[in-house]
Amino acid sequence: GDDALRACCGGGGAYNWNASAVCGMPGVTACKNPSAFVNWDGIHYTEATYRFIAEGWLHGPFADPPILSALRY
Repeated sequence: GDDALRACCGGGGAYNWNASAVCGMPGVTACKNPSAFVNWDGIHYTEATYRFIAEGWLHGPFADPPILSALRY
């Protein structure tokens, strides 16, 4: 959706990130569905994003040949 690039956990602003209101502080909220977001807290990716990156390396297209196919020799 339109909010996918906003931080899942944050304190406001265009991307839901504010250096004085970081995840874990009082009043800072987290999204209900982190897997729908790219970024967790304005600094770290979500687990879903890391999974997407890993799949691309292991199975393609981010590595050519994909890492897992290169290990089959």
